[in-house]
Amino acid sequence: MILRKIDFSYLENELENVKVDRAVFNLFKEKSQILLFKIYNLDARGANILKQEFLSAGGDVAISREVASFRTEKSDAILIGTKRVYKRIIEKLSYMPYFGLKDVRMSLEKYLENTPLPIFEIRGKTFDFNSDKFVMGILNVTPDSFSDGGKFLNVEDALKHAEKMVAEGVDIIDVGGESTRPYSESVSVDEELRRVIPVIEAIRKEFPSIPISIDTYKSKVAEESINVGADIINDISGLRFDPLMIDVAKRYNVPVITMHIKGTPKDMQRNPHYDDLMKELLEYFEERINFLSSFGIDKIIIDPGIGFGKTKEHNLEILNKLHEFTIFNKPILVGLSRKSFIGFTLDNRPVDDRLYGTLASNMFSLIKGASILRVHDVLPHKDMIRMYRAIISEGKGDNR
Repeated sequence: MILRKIDFSYLENELENVKVDRAVFNLFKEKSQILLFKIYNLDARGANILKQEFLSAGGDVAISREVASFRTEKSDAILIGTKRVYKRIIEKLSYMPYFGLKDVRMSLEKYLENTPLPIFEIRGKTFDFNSDKFVMGILNVTPDSFSDGGKFLNVEDALKHAEKMVAEGVDIIDVGGESTRPYSESVSVDEELRRVIPVIEAIRKEFPSIPISIDTYKSKVAEESINVGADIINDISGLRFDPLMIDVAKRYNVPVITMHIKGTPKDMQRNPHYDDLMKELLEYFEERINFLSSFGIDKIIIDPGIGFGKTKEHNLEILNKLHEFTIFNKPILVGLSRKSFIGFTLDNRPVDDRLYGTLASNMFSLIKGASILRVHDVLPHKDMIRMYRAIISEGKGDNR
């Protein structure tokens, strides 16, 4: 007899092989995967009730030992159970609108709805984040970006690089006119416009159907870029640095990439500290998504901001726990190409020798739920995604 350990991602395929009745596939799926959630600062009374209800449903809740001895009024809690257990809990909690349990129920309901990721249509191209992964190619028209600063300062050179990326299969070209590397200074609106507008115009004329994003946190730059052909706003500040950016995003109804940054580019790497890294990032995106949604902005892509106010250890932790951001049901963009944490990890590897480290980190990001990879090297990443797709499809699993 051979005992084989199988992964949940290809459970459906194995159920078919065993000739199980398809009518009960969902039942086995709900029984076979343990889901873990963490809740912060739950009322101790609610925590006690929740633990008892989970135990009776076949799950469990880990809470502070001080809850049982009545020495605390609040406790974090880790919920443990299958999807089937959570469905039972949600039903029970519908009769318990007290001690914070109503909020627990609503959060669990929202997650278990299992709503598919959004689908964007841009320039005739379909971005179905449920079934595919995409490459965003970097085109910095700046003199001082950390990797390619000074290479594409004139329109001719920038257009040649855009042509190269298009030939390699790029899905989005990201044009930026201000370096946001650590300790960089801001540039004026006029200077940023002078750099990006002619380049966007040239790309749009040469490639009418290629989606273009404008990498800026200035509303005037975003608006004028959209008027000459940009399709997406990529804002490192999460639409916080310029309050007028909200109006631009709403009026033009374009997708927005909202990134996490601690501080500003000038000061973000001065001893960045987090009491609880993932908690702070999750709270940040919860606030940003709710805020943007209140203005009718719903085409949202989230970017955890690798290298923006994070140490090497912070960046590695974010990548390791990237799947936690899937709780928002938004496409996740990862921009880690050639960044310093890769160099530090690989014995101070210089910026131009970080391709392999970038590829390894981005493959891990795909496995953990990333939808878009923002990169300098398009072709290697397109090949990597092709291999990723081939491996995933062979198992016929859900890679989310």
